[in-house]
Amino acid sequence: MKDTPDELLDRWGLTILSMVADTGHARIWKVETADTVAALKVYRRADRGNEGPGSRLLSAWQDRGTVRILEEANNAVLMEWLDGPSLGDVARDGDPETAVNLLAEAASDLHRSPRVENSGLRTLNDVFAPLFRCEFTDTCDPNLKSDMQQSAALARELLDSQQTLVPLHGDLHTDNVILTKAGPKVIDAKGYLGDPAFELANALRHPKGMPDLVRDPIQIAKCLQLYSEAMAITPERLAKWAAAKCALSIYWRSHQQVSEDKEADLLRLFLQAAA
Repeated sequence: MKDTPDELLDRWGLTILSMVADTGHARIWKVETADTVAALKVYRRADRGNEGPGSRLLSAWQDRGTVRILEEANNAVLMEWLDGPSLGDVARDGDPETAVNLLAEAASDLHRSPRVENSGLRTLNDVFAPLFRCEFTDTCDPNLKSDMQQSAALARELLDSQQTLVPLHGDLHTDNVILTKAGPKVIDAKGYLGDPAFELANALRHPKGMPDLVRDPIQIAKCLQLYSEAMAITPERLAKWAAAKCALSIYWRSHQQVSEDKEADLLRLFLQAAA
């Protein structure tokens, strides 16, 4: 693989302080440069996959509360080090209301006028294309199969009815916002282009590790209202995107043939909210 950690350390003049995470598709180190502390994220593949355009978008949004990108390589990115918990940690530590409110504020800040330049971003049509090829095993629960097919139809409807295409973080949720002393800082953008109603769709599946909360109909309704106001969209369209994104995540985990999934019940809840 091009750009091994040793090569990057030498190229960018870095000293490793500690390894802080291994997400499966990337490893993250806390490193020291000549004048600051930074985070080095190295991907296991030869490029950054669907996060490739994200760094450029974060840089374009620099004045709107995003992490500062210091260096980039084919399969790595060097970012400023952010001290503080993620909003996901804030929620898991007992204050989910503050977490979702700060997330809504962060999303609103990213999408204030004027819009940033959008060339090179991946379209939502491209992102969702695999969902329309979804297949099912013979043992797939009929309810899950029906819900997946309904969600795919919703995704097609949403894509066909997009009116304004805007730059999107693409994975904006509570674990991708760090609460620093200077305020919330957004990290790990995918870099998509599409309907603004998609931006907080994946946030409905979070905070991670709080399954009862994200499945609480009251919480779902509250977040739909909060997030739709932040993005100046309708709660109904957001609910449809939440169902579509949940179905896409189920498909991604299925290895192309859906049988069962831990979020089958959550998908049903999103479909009910979208009805």
